[in-house]
Amino acid sequence: MKERFIYKTVKEAKVDYVLKGWSIELDQEDTVVVSKQKKISHILHAILTLATGFWGIVWIVIFLTKSSVRHIITFDKETKVVNIQAYD
Repeated sequence: MKERFIYKTVKEAKVDYVLKGWSIELDQEDTVVVSKQKKISHILHAILTLATGFWGIVWIVIFLTKSSVRHIITFDKETKVVNIQAYD
């Protein structure tokens, strides 16, 4: 089960995400977009490449197409609620 945090401000959410290793892509008054690269286990891929000989091709494709996870953090002034939407 993922931890769920309730933030009072966008700034509080932004600081928490940055402390957890996320990068800020956009920072406006009531909207922040943060992203985090999905990690690749290079050691595992190196072992698989040495063991199979052909896994290097798969490793290169995975490396070139690795994606990131984005979260959009917004603040609703009417309800005083911080909303977080995840985009993969």
